[in-house]
Amino acid sequence: MVSATTAESCNARALIESNAREAADLVGELTLLLDRVGNENAYLSAARMVTRRLADRLGQVMTLERLARTGGLRPDAWSPIEVVEELEHEAISLAGERIDVQVHAPELVPQYWFFDRELVTMTLSNAVHSALAHAKDTIGLEFGLKNGCLGFSVLDDGGAFPAELLAEEPPRLERGDCNGNALGIYFARMVAAAHVNVGRQGRIELVNRTDGAGTRFTLWLP
Repeated sequence: MVSATTAESCNARALIESNAREAADLVGELTLLLDRVGNENAYLSAARMVTRRLADRLGQVMTLERLARTGGLRPDAWSPIEVVEELEHEAISLAGERIDVQVHAPELVPQYWFFDRELVTMTLSNAVHSALAHAKDTIGLEFGLKNGCLGFSVLDDGGAFPAELLAEEPPRLERGDCNGNALGIYFARMVAAAHVNVGRQGRIELVNRTDGAGTRFTLWLP
């Protein structure tokens, strides 16, 4: 027999999930409307970026709920090139004429790699949105192989990672003390760590660039 307290807890969880899905749908509708307006007005362009970042946060909430419920990834064979092409298309759409989007790929590219596409795409989209928000003139999308791992990188020419985010072992989070770009970084660390292959674990590499202003975010997948 299920207790009244347990039933209320289940109902509350169902309502939270339902509200999150409804909010995500509404953000999607708003995004489509803003996309139809275009980038002619700077305020509209900024509003489009805000809706994308709001969608990032809602998407992360729903994904974390899924991971907590199922306790695992859904990896499959995906094309790294297709992932980068989708990121490039979205970045160009959001950047308009304000930011130049550059893509760099090695000559030898693996046709497929095993990873959870939903999680990886969400992580990289968040990084792209953050880069667009901080870039002055250019963002870059790169991918390549190193030590048997596939790396997806997002670069900007204007941001800087604070010291607490650059630490390989970030401090344990307390309720409500994480906000801004840190939310995306901590989510990315969780996604990377969840990808394991032959004893190797994925990781996030954060670098403040030395060739000029800006940052480099890299998601390494084993």
